[in-house]
Amino acid sequence: MTSNGTYKISELPPDQRALSGHRYKKHLYYVAQAAIWIGYLYFAVRLFAILSSPSQTWQMWTMLAVELAFAHLARKEQLRSVIAGKVPQGGPRKRLRLQGNDDLPRVDVLLPCCGEPVDVIMQTVRAACTMDYPVSQFRVLLLDDGGSALLKKTVLGLQAQWPHLSYHSRGRQSGQVFAKSGNLNYALTTLQNENPPQFCAVLDADSIPSPEFLRAILPHLLQNPASALVSTRQYFSNLPKGDPLSQARCHFYTCQNAELDILGRAIDAGSGAVFRRQSIIDVGLYPTFSFSEDWQLSLVLQGFGYPTMQVQEPLQYGLVPTSITGHIAQRNRWNIGHSQQIVSMLSSNPPNFPKDLRKTIAWNGAGIIGGELGCLLGFAAVPVLLLAGKTIPATSTLMTTLQFILAAAYVLSTWTYEFCQAAQTGFQSAPFAHLENKWQAVGNIYSILRFYLLTSKPKGSFVTGSTANSWNRLTAMSSYMRLYKDLWQNGLFCNVIMLITTLGAIFYSTAVVLSPNDQDLTTKLLTSVAWPPLLHVCYLTIANNWVPVAYLLDPPTYPDRNSQYIENEAPNTATSPEKWYSMGKASKASRDILQLGNRLEIAEETEI
Repeated sequence: MTSNGTYKISELPPDQRALSGHRYKKHLYYVAQAAIWIGYLYFAVRLFAILSSPSQTWQMWTMLAVELAFAHLARKEQLRSVIAGKVPQGGPRKRLRLQGNDDLPRVDVLLPCCGEPVDVIMQTVRAACTMDYPVSQFRVLLLDDGGSALLKKTVLGLQAQWPHLSYHSRGRQSGQVFAKSGNLNYALTTLQNENPPQFCAVLDADSIPSPEFLRAILPHLLQNPASALVSTRQYFSNLPKGDPLSQARCHFYTCQNAELDILGRAIDAGSGAVFRRQSIIDVGLYPTFSFSEDWQLSLVLQGFGYPTMQVQEPLQYGLVPTSITGHIAQRNRWNIGHSQQIVSMLSSNPPNFPKDLRKTIAWNGAGIIGGELGCLLGFAAVPVLLLAGKTIPATSTLMTTLQFILAAAYVLSTWTYEFCQAAQTGFQSAPFAHLENKWQAVGNIYSILRFYLLTSKPKGSFVTGSTANSWNRLTAMSSYMRLYKDLWQNGLFCNVIMLITTLGAIFYSTAVVLSPNDQDLTTKLLTSVAWPPLLHVCYLTIANNWVPVAYLLDPPTYPDRNSQYIENEAPNTATSPEKWYSMGKASKASRDILQLGNRLEIAEETEI
């Protein structure tokens, strides 16, 4: 801190990838505007055509409902681009670094864990303890809800080397008490009653921070005293080639959350957040009404007027679930968490939030779950509409032509916007990436119904990386048994059936339309299988349901973290985590933690 009470903060050259994505901002703004207004005009004409038709049919109304369901999801993306595009200085967040070592703010690094492998946890502990920050100004608090004797002994054995590291546990069964949010609140209250820090950082048990993690994030909070939280984009060190399940969530971080960041409303959707402790205390600590506590905290902070931000640069590397079973279970829990937003806010005893905030949180959850339900019903309706024949009214040649022209313009403008969004990510995400993982809609809706009607507990552990989950334990399983498990227990047979049914309906309906008859062929095509919005929704149905089928046909190989290369400037290449911390940032002793853990492994079995 300088003599005038300000911190010395430097600015690094901007990330060229972020700048290249930013150049599409104006394109997105204008294309989104055009897509929105063309959509309004198109649906107004569609509704008028149906209402003025002398013979209204269920096919017409169903087709309109399906179009509206997918148009609503696309329009949410377009509206956000328009709103963010109006911010004159909205652009990539600057790359800042906090300089010096004197009088820096105090930080507690909170590492909640519950049953993850000890070696994975200790990789994160080592990285956290050796960050480039004065040891006197930060502590690393390992918060173990799993009550692991081995983990406790390992940490205690390292405290001589790292006195700023400590182990804490609420007890072996405490992981079921408000789960991660309860664990973090335990730290914010019980452990920080005396001499509380100004800031806190939260890292998942498998998220390795870079040495400059704190110096890169704190400046954004220090320069904006009104702000409460900075989230970081999550990068991963074990992504399979091509990321077939979109586990990197590139579209969310690069498009959706980047635009929310411009508006000061970024969502904390995982590990790597740094927040102003007093702000979290003032809003009532971490929300305990949902499994998605980080998402809910962002909404609560925003509801109380605190700006939230996102940093895009690579500052942490985590692990994705290494099986489709684990991936599905993770997304199921997220969606159950969003459903809890609705139930909690509308309950007879809601959280003590302002009425408007409760409505906002409930509406946010309803939008997410509504999107899942809309896609589920939309995908299911496509084969039916294809086989039903005439889906739009054709009272006259003029009305049919007008509807077709507007429909083609509407679909074209939607696709143009989606390609501009994909270009913004460097085509790391495909067009219509806002629908990624919507092939899980059936499973997500089922998991929500199961949670509320059968058992108030998601399948498996509350913690994605916990060894309590069978998919995280190494078990020998034949290809036949694995296929059986994926098709039946994971419900992927629904996607196979949907894909086959949709393709079959396309071929059959086309053959029927092209068969010799007395009707005008052009009119038949334009009012059924060749109707542009129907072709558009057919594409979305096939593309989404092909994802798990492709996974089954050619399962990817998830690389081991220690064999991968990560770089400080871009994900997926260059420097491994082991090498990352050997570049003058950590002592040799810090690289021997896992050996210490192995020597103590028998101790836990004996004590238990």
